[in-house]
Amino acid sequence: MKRALIVYESVYGNTERVAALIAEEIRSSGEVQCDVRRTGEIHTDELASYDAIIFGCPNHNQEPARNLLKFIDRVAAVEFDEKIGAAFDTYTGGNKRIAVSKLEKIISQKVPCIKIAVDGLSMKVEGRKGPLVESDLELAREFGRAIVGALR
Repeated sequence: MKRALIVYESVYGNTERVAALIAEEIRSSGEVQCDVRRTGEIHTDELASYDAIIFGCPNHNQEPARNLLKFIDRVAAVEFDEKIGAAFDTYTGGNKRIAVSKLEKIISQKVPCIKIAVDGLSMKVEGRKGPLVESDLELAREFGRAIVGALR
C-alpha cells in the first residue's frame, strides 16, 4: 500500500482542519495510508518511508509559515528516492494562492527529489482566526482525490 504524509503548521486550527479533510479523503480511497503530523512531530529521517509528502501552512504576511520553511530546509539535507509532493495554504482576504505558490517554488528548488504532482490548494478562512469558508471544504476533498490519482 502507498503511503502519504501531510506535514503542516497551524496557528488557529484552520490549516490543521484542512490537513484532516485531505487525509480523510486520501484514506477513504482504500489505496493509500495517510499520516498527518505537525512539523515538530516528525523527524526528517522518517520521510524515506513515504511515497508522497504534502506540505501545508497558513499565509503569514504573504509568505508560507516560517516553521514549515524551516522544516523544508531540514528536508533538503536528507537524501531519499524521488517522491510526489503537493502543497496547500489557508488565507484571508484577497491572498488566495500567494503562500502556496511560493511554497511550491521553494519545495521544487530546495528538494528537487519531491516532484509537485498536484496543483496547490488555497483555502479561504473567514477572518484571522477562522472558521474555514464552508463552501470551499469540497476543494480539500478534491485535492485528496487528486493526490490518490497521482500515486496510481
